[in-house]
Amino acid sequence: PPSSPPSLPFDESSPAPDLGVDGSFWVSVERIHSAAKAFDRELWAEQRTGSERVWEILVATGSHTSLILAKDQRLSFFQELEERGETAILRALDTLSTHIQWVLVAGGEMSTGNRIRGNFNDKSGGPYAVPAGSSLDNANSPAVKSLTFCLRAQFVHIQAALTPQSLSAFWTALSMRLYDILVARLLQHYFVSMVGAVNLSRDVEALRSVAMLAGTDHQHWDMLRELLTLYMTPPNALKTILVGPEGDPNSGKGLFGQAGKDQALIFMSRRVDYRVKVNNVLKKSTWAVELLEDLGVPDPTDGNFNIALYSAQSLRNRRLKLT
Repeated sequence: PPSSPPSLPFDESSPAPDLGVDGSFWVSVERIHSAAKAFDRELWAEQRTGSERVWEILVATGSHTSLILAKDQRLSFFQELEERGETAILRALDTLSTHIQWVLVAGGEMSTGNRIRGNFNDKSGGPYAVPAGSSLDNANSPAVKSLTFCLRAQFVHIQAALTPQSLSAFWTALSMRLYDILVARLLQHYFVSMVGAVNLSRDVEALRSVAMLAGTDHQHWDMLRELLTLYMTPPNALKTILVGPEGDPNSGKGLFGQAGKDQALIFMSRRVDYRVKVNNVLKKSTWAVELLEDLGVPDPTDGNFNIALYSAQSLRNRRLKLT
């Protein structure tokens, strides 16, 4: 992507930016695949008497060995074609992913006027650290509005180029990468206020909607919707959200049961009121300390944590383990 951030929101009366993958790429993928099938069909002309093509010539020789060798070459040709196609499509997925990050991070953080500094404990805010009383006029942030506009335009090209099965696999992979980019930024750099949580929820709904244009495995977005309740709930009601009405951390209820204890606590730690400044040092709020003591659990954010453990794939693996 370009080194400079995009100017957001994009003008939706003009063609959508291609996120680094021109529509002609997908046209080429479809045409190469169609041409290869047509070439193979005409070259072999199976069961077509009088065609004088490969199949009839091989049958006429009466050589079983020649027929087997020819079929092996036929299979090898298509395997190589598929491998090259998969490589090109994976590169397209990588390109789309880097441009998604460019729009959401470079564009989104610049458009809020609230840039993010590198220190994990530095409450520099981010796009969802919105002060109380701020306007909620816009349905989505400029970055998410622009990104969904671009992805819907891309989807039209991709749908025309890929088989339903390939489209499902590709778009599911894109959905997971989109989730990972957003969540990694949220858990490492953003803070969320109760007002900002409304904006974040709207953005997640918009991203989830475009992610579900194809594919079947999008439960990571459903889990994220549940985790967002941690930002919309007053501190005195968080225990019920985390562990269920009985208040038992080991009951398997609440977000501890659904998302896992550490993941729920790490998401909760991104509340703007989770830490407060005392003598220019960020410390946990009184309510946070008391809640953790009441639950009898350590705070996973006191040390380093592996962001990869909270990816869409990790959520999927956890879900499969529980079923």
